[in-house]
Amino acid sequence: MASIPLSASSAQEFEFATLEQAAEWFAVLRSGVASDEERHQWYAWLDLREENRLAWQRVEAISNGLALPKATPEAANAALGAAVLQRRRSLKMLSLFAVTGLLGWGASRNTDMQMVLADLSADHRSAVGQISNLTLRDGTQLWLNTNSSLDEVYSERFRSVTLRKGEVMIATQPDDRSPARPFIVYSAEGSLRALGTRFNVRQLNGKTRLSVFEGRVEIAPIDAHATAKIIEAGEEVEFSRTDIAAVVPADAARQAWSNRVLLADNMPLGAFIEELARYRAGYLACDPAIAHLRVVGGFPLSQPDQVLLMLEAALPVAAHATMPWWVTVRAR
Repeated sequence: MASIPLSASSAQEFEFATLEQAAEWFAVLRSGVASDEERHQWYAWLDLREENRLAWQRVEAISNGLALPKATPEAANAALGAAVLQRRRSLKMLSLFAVTGLLGWGASRNTDMQMVLADLSADHRSAVGQISNLTLRDGTQLWLNTNSSLDEVYSERFRSVTLRKGEVMIATQPDDRSPARPFIVYSAEGSLRALGTRFNVRQLNGKTRLSVFEGRVEIAPIDAHATAKIIEAGEEVEFSRTDIAAVVPADAARQAWSNRVLLADNMPLGAFIEELARYRAGYLACDPAIAHLRVVGGFPLSQPDQVLLMLEAALPVAAHATMPWWVTVRAR
């Protein structure tokens, strides 16, 4: 089947709609009461185009990353809130907060076994939705954000942590050795040398983001030809293995999470939901049609479902759950 070129916007909307269809089919088939006719309809939908198969695989992957109990018809009907499942297009959406007790399911959503094993062997790690506060042997404070991991190495010559995935806030302490050992953070893209500081580091896809709130941090990308650069307090920057991007003002939200607050200063709803999704097991997304709406305020990261209720009260939106672990925010 020939592919049809899509703009970035329409491609995003297409993916969202297809994923929603896949999630609805998953709910029907997992219920244990799907009819033969519904199964035939699902096969026809799956074979219609490659995008449908890819969306189905993504729903399965997310499901496999969760500790889901084995379904029975009775449990499925209770969870789905319907006495009899109808065809896909008339599938009833759940009441999101009627199933809050089921939302504790969770594990890492990373399905690559090597990365999972590496994460399990890390010196420090946090689960989805967990924010951990650590004190290192020299008194340095670390805040490990949701679904993150790092290693700690102290030697006679240096103090260091290696961020394997996720995000960490660091408040360094002076070293009691003489001469003082440098404090270094390693990411996949390079090293960051703290110069008496409080700063945040997040491992992104193919790049690292640094936000400095006190002191200074020197960035050295892995590429030997790249030039090191010192980032001052109040500055933020992203860098790859070969290049350091333009410096911008540090976003206060980069450190608010360490106090378990999601800070939004006129943030687009789509970006807000993407950030909130990091703290909730399963799938959480925003309909692209309302992603432009703006969010302002501070929201409790320890209660992501409460945040969804707050959004419903402040904006013309509603959270819909196709399954307890598959939630989308749409126009009300």
